[in-house]
Amino acid sequence: MNPTLIIEEVLTHPQDVSWLPWAVQYFFFIGIAACAALFACVLHWRKKERPELENLTLLVALTCAITAPLALTADLHQTARVWHFYAYPTPWSWMPWGALFLPLFTGFLGLWFIAQHVKRLTAKSYSVTKWLAVGSALSAIGLLVYTGREVSIVEARPIWFSYAFPVAMFLSALQTFLALLIATVKNAGTTLPRRLAWGQIVTLCALAIVVVMWASGNTLSGSAIRQWLDVAASARHYAIGWIALWVTSLGLCALVLRHPLSLPLRILLAISAMALCWLMRWTLLIQVQTVPKFNAQFNPYTLPGGTDGWLAILGTFGLWVALIIMVREALNAIARRMQHG
Repeated sequence: MNPTLIIEEVLTHPQDVSWLPWAVQYFFFIGIAACAALFACVLHWRKKERPELENLTLLVALTCAITAPLALTADLHQTARVWHFYAYPTPWSWMPWGALFLPLFTGFLGLWFIAQHVKRLTAKSYSVTKWLAVGSALSAIGLLVYTGREVSIVEARPIWFSYAFPVAMFLSALQTFLALLIATVKNAGTTLPRRLAWGQIVTLCALAIVVVMWASGNTLSGSAIRQWLDVAASARHYAIGWIALWVTSLGLCALVLRHPLSLPLRILLAISAMALCWLMRWTLLIQVQTVPKFNAQFNPYTLPGGTDGWLAILGTFGLWVALIIMVREALNAIARRMQHG
C-alpha cells in the first residue's frame, strides 16, 4: 500500500506596509527635538549662562517639535480619532502616553521659547522659566521612552523586539543635534565647536557599540537581524549605508578637533549626521516591515512619488526649513520694531 502524499498550498495576498514615510519623519524630528530640549535645559540650569546657544537650541527644538506631530497626524490616516486617547484612556498601552507627552512637550517648549525671547528683548527675566525648562526636559524624556517602547515592545517583529532599539534611536538623534549645532554656531573659531565635536564623537562611538551588541547578541532580535543580513541583499546595502555615513560623520568630527571647518564642511557634517539618523529609522521602521513575520505572508514596498512617498519626505523637510525661517524673521521683525519704538 503506497502512502498518500498530501500537499497543501498556502496562498496569501500581499498587503501594504502599515507605517509610511510620515512615521519615519515623525521619529526623526521628535528625536532631535527631545535631545535639543534636554541640552537646552542643562544650559539653562548651569551657572555660566550661554543665552545665544540656548536660544539657538530652543529654535531647533521648537521647529522640530512642531514638524514632528504634523507628520504623525498624516500617518494616523484617521486624525479625528485622536480624541479617543483622551476619552477612552488605556494606560497599559504606550500609545495614549504619547498623546499625553506630545502636547505637554510642545506646550512647555513653546512657553519656554517665548519667555527666553521676552527676556532677550525686554531684559526682564521670570523665575517660572526654569520650571518650564524642567517640564520640557521631563516631557522630552517621556517622549523618548514612549517612541522607543511603542516599537520595541512588538514581539511579532523580532528585529524590533529589543531594548537596544530605543537606545539606538536616542543616540542617533543626539549625534544629529550636535552636528546641527556645529553647523550653525556663529563663533566657529572658539572652543565650542570642538566641545560639540567631542560630544558627537562619543555619541557616535556609543551608537556603534550599541548596534554591534544588538546585532551580535544571543537574543531573538539579534538572531533576526543576522538572519535578515544573510538572506536579503537589501539589508546588507542598508548596513553599508549606515557604516559609510557613520565613518563620514566621525571623520568630519575629527577634523573639527584639529582646526575650524569652513561653512560648507560643517554643513556636510550636518547632512551626513542627519542622513545617518534618517536612514536608520527608514531601515528599521519601513524595511523591517517587509520581512515576513511568522507566516508566509509578505509586505512588499516601493517608495512612490506622491504624498505617501518622496513628496511626504521632501515636504516635511521643507516645512521644517520654512518654520526656521518664519520664526527667525518674526523675531527679527519684533526686535527691529522695539528698537525703533
